[in-house]
Amino acid sequence: MLEGNAIVEIDGTEHPVTRFDTTYVPTSTPHRFRNASATEPMRILWIYATVDATRTIVETGVTARVDAEHAKAASRDNG
Repeated sequence: MLEGNAIVEIDGTEHPVTRFDTTYVPTSTPHRFRNASATEPMRILWIYATVDATRTIVETGVTARVDAEHAKAASRDNG
């Protein structure tokens, strides 16, 4: 965590995390981070163990490569 407070849910168990806390989530382990505050920002630094990392959005069931998400964001920012 770079800034703020969050609740991280890892495989169904919730844990509070705050600035400078770190987490490790094994591949294929269901997890999510959510801001613990309705008024303060939350910033997270993500580091992936492989360039082939994927993310599945539970709400839609769509799985996409993480690098593809970043390519879309870069395209929007430069377009």
